[in-house]
Amino acid sequence: MTEALEAVVVGGGLGGLAAAYTLAKGGVQVLVLERGDHPGSKNVTGGRLYLNPVRPFLPDLWEEAPLERPVTREVITAM
Repeated sequence: MTEALEAVVVGGGLGGLAAAYTLAKGGVQVLVLERGDHPGSKNVTGGRLYLNPVRPFLPDLWEEAPLERPVTREVITAM
């Protein structure tokens, strides 16, 4: 690969993808590196993103999201 990149994001979890998405929306050429089989596969813990609360801030997120990760195991914890 000989082309220059403006940003490299290490990790395709929720934080990494959010950073890459924000950079790309700002016109930055970005590369996301993820060592797992799918984005966020190395998460120890994670959560669901409920779209209704974030719609005012990211109105096109649902249409622009590049993928959907299925819930493979659900654990509900109360403190």
